[in-house]
Amino acid sequence: MIQYINILTKDGKSLLFRNYGDSDVDRDLLAGFLSAFSGFMKEIGQSDIKSTATEDNKYYYTNIEDLIIVLCADLQDDDEVINPKISNIRAKFVEKYQKVLNDGSWAGDRSIFNEFNKDIDNIILGSIKVSIIGLGGVGKTTLLHLICGKEINLEYIPTITADITSYAGEDIDPELHREIVLWDFAGQSNFRSLWGSLLDGTDIALLVSDSTFENINSSKEIIHDILEKHYKDKLVIGIANKQDLPNRLTPDFCEKILSVKDREIKFHSMVAIDKLYREKILAILRNAIKTLNK
Repeated sequence: MIQYINILTKDGKSLLFRNYGDSDVDRDLLAGFLSAFSGFMKEIGQSDIKSTATEDNKYYYTNIEDLIIVLCADLQDDDEVINPKISNIRAKFVEKYQKVLNDGSWAGDRSIFNEFNKDIDNIILGSIKVSIIGLGGVGKTTLLHLICGKEINLEYIPTITADITSYAGEDIDPELHREIVLWDFAGQSNFRSLWGSLLDGTDIALLVSDSTFENINSSKEIIHDILEKHYKDKLVIGIANKQDLPNRLTPDFCEKILSVKDREIKFHSMVAIDKLYREKILAILRNAIKTLNK
């Protein structure tokens, strides 16, 4: 696991620091420790990435002219995974800030680097994959459009295989600096054999139903044959859609039917065609992402 990353001057002044570990880091002590590296770090090339190990961690470091990028990882982390991340961070930082650092206009205000937090988080943590799964016609694509704030088409057009949409996480949480990738799975029976592989890498699964007994009962096979067998550790959230229609089942009833032993799937009421529900689905995702980060 990557513990933290620090971009600092060669005299030890930290410009940007991101902590991904569970423990607090003494940044002043860290800066002093890293500044001790500066003498021999001048000897490494601009494209080189070096590393050194201590008893507890492994430190990777590289130069950007008069700056140092240092990444602290666990001892067992693989160089082949870490090095490309550092290279990507270095390239993006140079692209964004080389001009302001070289033309003499920078007066030492470190706040100008705050916007780079999103770039670092996307590189270090990767995007958040949200899979929208359910049988055909339950409103998965409509829910996707509601999340993204797109116009909602009331005409039913079946999704083919999967619709993949990238979405900026700040709309869900201003503090979230990661991109969200939404996967809308085709619900027709001839595409269901693909669901298992399409779910790979999923962080959050939204299980959508149309709140009818027939649909809820049929959705059991999604739970038992796919989610429970292959993705038992994934966070699954139930969406009881079409709550504006007569004879719909309540979210509590959907919950009772679809929850299995040792796993309760919380269901939320939804009317995906109604824009007033957008804040509700964003709040559901916001809380789910916080759960992931615990």
